[in-house]
Amino acid sequence: MRHKLPVLAAPAEVQRLTVNGSALLDPAGRHIRLTGFNWQIGRTGPDPGALMAQLAPGATMARLVGVQWGNTHPLQSHPNKECRTETPPHYFNDKCFEDLDPWVRSATHAGLWVILAVRGEYVAGQNADSDPGSVVFRNDTLKQMMYAMWSYVADHYASFDRIAAYEILSEPRDKTIGADVVRSFYQGGCQVVQQADPRTPCMVGNAPYYKLWNFGEQTLVPGNDNVIYTFDYFNPDSFVFGRSGSSYAEVTQLKQLAADGDGPQRDLEQLASSAPPIPTYNTSYPCSTLYDGWVSQVCPSWNLSHNDDPIRFDRSWHEHNLRMADALRTKHNVPVFMNQFEVVHGVSAEAGRYAYITDLLGLAQQLDIGWAWWTWAGGNSDGWSHGSSEVVFHWPNGSYMVDQGVLDAMAPYHG
Repeated sequence: MRHKLPVLAAPAEVQRLTVNGSALLDPAGRHIRLTGFNWQIGRTGPDPGALMAQLAPGATMARLVGVQWGNTHPLQSHPNKECRTETPPHYFNDKCFEDLDPWVRSATHAGLWVILAVRGEYVAGQNADSDPGSVVFRNDTLKQMMYAMWSYVADHYASFDRIAAYEILSEPRDKTIGADVVRSFYQGGCQVVQQADPRTPCMVGNAPYYKLWNFGEQTLVPGNDNVIYTFDYFNPDSFVFGRSGSSYAEVTQLKQLAADGDGPQRDLEQLASSAPPIPTYNTSYPCSTLYDGWVSQVCPSWNLSHNDDPIRFDRSWHEHNLRMADALRTKHNVPVFMNQFEVVHGVSAEAGRYAYITDLLGLAQQLDIGWAWWTWAGGNSDGWSHGSSEVVFHWPNGSYMVDQGVLDAMAPYHG
């Protein structure tokens, strides 16, 4: 009697999202919207995925700001601060994987999708004016080094489940580079990661700083329908950063948070500016106040007889802004994602902190725009500061406290 050999099951395919026009589909073919939080490497505490699943069970993703490449000047070697090396062929410090891999698995084991983002302050253009050779948009050799790094990193994570996207380079800081140069850089970056991991979308935005006011057709990557398009929403910055009426000490603290990488990747020049005060939500302000620095680009879109006519800073204001992102989504049938937003602890409930969040996320849900709050976790020995926005605060003794108000405001708008 002949015995049949057992049939060996084929290895399971890794879980990936599918870009289907402007929608994202999960492996079962169901619509999914990516909503969740930004994680900063070295600041999330142990097993952040499990804690996030407990505290924010509706969240679907974590954006991991963990591939630090060209993020220090001069170049450092600590893997939590810098992964770039000058050593071919990959130009990547393998010790970074020792921190990144458990971090990624913490998220994916909790059922979250992961956006893996490169933060490269200097290669993105922080010193573009004084040292253009340090910027990937202006140095072809450096660009090819970054592509080699991305090919290596994407190949490493090609076997990991639930990688939602590779974000090629967060927030271009070069303010004078042409949109076509930025788009060409991203096009090449998407090609190399998708050669290594073909099914995973790449994520790209616009210069400078992913600002929504420059988000448009010039951002589109030609010949690639496996792309998620992203923008930031720190708007208006005087309100969300809590700078209205801030003391000199508070503004200095905000600048230091950004310089240390503990705040969002903000424009330090704007942080130091004396922008018009925007102390409360649901109040009217001149157009030039709400769009400080971007009046010529944005105020005419309100069709006002005078650019400084008062505008109500409320849900209708957010709707007007998000329609700029929705225009790209609907016209070109592509998915869009709000990469970072916040309203810092220094903005009180009475000033409209939670009302702002509720209105913005309600509209994002209506328009099928995903989002990630800046930031999930942090900590020190002093407690929440005026300019911080972490939801989970880790004390040095291992305990933590939670910003339940923000979690409650977000809860209806996940998924």
